Amino acid sequence: MNLIDEIETETWHILLRIYTHQRMVASLTGSATRYELANKLVALSALRELLIVQIARLADKRRDARSVDMLLKRGEFPGAVAAVKEAVDAFRTLAEPVVRIRHEQVAHMKPGIVSSSEPRELPTEALLATKALLRLVDIARGATIGYSFKVGSVEVVIDLRASVAAGEMVAV
Repeated sequence: MNLIDEIETETWHILLRIYTHQRMVASLTGSATRYELANKLVALSALRELLIVQIARLADKRRDARSVDMLLKRGEFPGAVAAVKEAVDAFRTLAEPVVRIRHEQVAHMKPGIVSSSEPRELPTEALLATKALLRLVDIARGATIGYSFKVGSVEVVIDLRASVAAGEMVAV
């Protein structure tokens, strides 16, 4: 697996987390018990934090970290490297606030920031950075990439990219 494959796989995981968060929020009112509701709230909080960490990892500036910077330096692209560089710069710019959220609210918790299991929307900054990441992978691959999810042999295949954009399940 080469670097673009790894980043594409990470992008799939990011989309899956966003999709799962959307589906869990939609199912909160259908919780059978208060314990089930509490479990969902804890899981939503964990998904939110994991999404922030995953996006921040891809924006990492260390030379030894798998990131968009490493992709730019080591990757081979079917199209113009300048277009990939522009997409990397756009992602990094949109990921900066996510990195700040990671530092202040997830990893190092600034004074006054406390853990909470109250339902919270995913940060707009994370969603914008994800859109930029999708664009980056598409440009680096030279084609629009499809991200699908299937949980079993008889279930429908879910188009993660379209589902996240629509805010509901979109079957292939």
